[in-house]
Amino acid sequence: MQDDTFVFLDEFSDTELYVFLNRCKEKILKFIWKEQKIEIIGKYQEQLESCYSDEEPFDLPEIGYDSVVYKVLSKVEEEYFEWLYLYNWNDEYLAIEISIYNYPDEIRNLDNEIIWTKENIKKEHIDIINEKNKELEELKRRGREYFKYLDELEILRREKMNTPKREKELIKKIEEREEVGIKYAKYKRNLKEWIKFMRKYLVNNEYTY
Repeated sequence: MQDDTFVFLDEFSDTELYVFLNRCKEKILKFIWKEQKIEIIGKYQEQLESCYSDEEPFDLPEIGYDSVVYKVLSKVEEEYFEWLYLYNWNDEYLAIEISIYNYPDEIRNLDNEIIWTKENIKKEHIDIINEKNKELEELKRRGREYFKYLDELEILRREKMNTPKREKELIKKIEEREEVGIKYAKYKRNLKEWIKFMRKYLVNNEYTY
């Protein structure tokens, strides 16, 4: 990435996510992402500093942030891997990185009381992250469209139902999305391989090699 596309999200106030999590006396917490209908129960492990976003193969501005690692205690569905940074911590157990970069909507304690919400994040930080997410979802959408139009063109040709006008329209749409379509294919392939690798030796959220 170019230097002029890099931004680091500093969090210093007590209510902001990184500082809040490191000062929280309760080590087991529930993290909730409402739109994705995701709930993760995690146990505090340690803090990480100077992390960097990685949206390869898409070309997006790099974002720096500090984060906190939690051991995942709850069940994890396959689709969670697309939204959250889940990985095998020291080849021992499934962990999640919680940060302003992938902020939850709210955090609850074991009594199911809300102890933190995304409203505590600075507006300028929220705007930066939301703009990045918007750009990323737009790239994914165009990538999906690329393959949708490819499939439609193949079907129409195979069934001999195509018309010169429709073929021209489809080819134009495909060409307009080809670059992002190739990146989207790489993204899905990498994600599939990562999930397969992550789940291969995972038993009850712990790794048995």
